[in-house]
Amino acid sequence: ADDDKYDIIPASQRPDGTWRKEVKVKKGYVPPDEVKKFETKGSKWRDDQIPGFVPGMDPEAFAATQQKPKSQHQRRNENRKKRKEEEAKAGVSVDDVEGGVGKVTLKEEADKTEQAPVDPKEALQKRIRNLKKKLKQIEELKSKADKGELTPNQEQADKIASKPAVEEEIKTLEEELAAMA
Repeated sequence: ADDDKYDIIPASQRPDGTWRKEVKVKKGYVPPDEVKKFETKGSKWRDDQIPGFVPGMDPEAFAATQQKPKSQHQRRNENRKKRKEEEAKAGVSVDDVEGGVGKVTLKEEADKTEQAPVDPKEALQKRIRNLKKKLKQIEELKSKADKGELTPNQEQADKIASKPAVEEEIKTLEEELAAMA
């Protein structure tokens, strides 16, 4: 007679992975864990709608707004692919380019530098600027050595000793520059 009044719900696994034990319940009873969540018609309708889509909006315009902008890496990779395709169409492969890199000689590089027009006045001014910079470094080294902040090594001592020669070279270059003007 008890079999007609009760049902046995078998053991089952919960969504979180734990197990429910077997339960004896009255016929027609549904445990709270098994009851489906109540949804209104409005919430079902809202869930069916596409988020961000406004009624009356052009579907093509909506599709354009949904495309995410490409990241910097994606754009870089696309450009790399395009370049490889263009090189393949041109008949030049990456391997050919890599193989040709080792064949470049110093003479070719020297020819390129000689082609640039050089103004002797500008070259003198540049040389004077570089020498003045070197003189400033020498003076800083000397002052640090005099204060005892620095004990100069051989290279630094040679640099300090070259101060009169640098000053003399600056003087002669400035005279040459004055003669050109």
